[in-house]
Amino acid sequence: MTAPLTLPLPGFLPPVRVLTLLVGVHLIGLCFGLGGATMLDFWILRWMRWGGLPPEIGRIFLFVSKVCTVGIGLLWLSGLGFLAIYAAEAPEKLQNPKLWAKITVVVVLTLNGLVIHGAILPGILRDIGRPMLDGISGKRTGVFLVSGAVSGVSWYAAFALGLMRELNGTVSYGVLIGLWLAAVAAASVGAYTLWLHLREWSALRRGESGRGAAPDLGRRRSGRIPASQIVRVGPVAGVGV
Repeated sequence: MTAPLTLPLPGFLPPVRVLTLLVGVHLIGLCFGLGGATMLDFWILRWMRWGGLPPEIGRIFLFVSKVCTVGIGLLWLSGLGFLAIYAAEAPEKLQNPKLWAKITVVVVLTLNGLVIHGAILPGILRDIGRPMLDGISGKRTGVFLVSGAVSGVSWYAAFALGLMRELNGTVSYGVLIGLWLAAVAAASVGAYTLWLHLREWSALRRGESGRGAAPDLGRRRSGRIPASQIVRVGPVAGVGV
């Protein structure tokens, strides 16, 4: 194990390790990506629940998705720096199965993000005021729900793998990836089931609202008395015409 790489600081400050700087960049990227992805998930759930969102939310969706992209970029920048530091200072760390499991998750997260932001999200956001996925083909609906599950699970999986040092060298790569895939599958089924339930609930709510407004709408459109309710009065006896 070689001496750690450091950068000198001006004045009385001690030199700072390059690894420390990389950890800072990594945490910033995680905050951008995990925070942004979580906000998008909450908005999608609200969209499912209420059947539409204000038009300005579409612009916020696109902005937050760009923040997530910046987060992934910072994760890659710092992650590659970690690999270089490990190779120079402590090559044995490259044998850690948790490290390669996290890299696998981030690779899939990156590819999934390209699919969502390049092929799915623009079409979904064309009319954010209508029910989510309304008029979208079944294939694209499935891809969107699975991609959303992959995104949500993978961001938190990457966070957990980076946080839990107890997993270093104690759990195999296959077990970690198996747990991640199981979580993705469960989240995909849960997202599809929730979407079906909320779509039916939203349709029922719109139907009840339409039936409740129909009589009032009829009265509002016509102020005339129906002909069947008009009583014809003949000449009154004793009164000349």
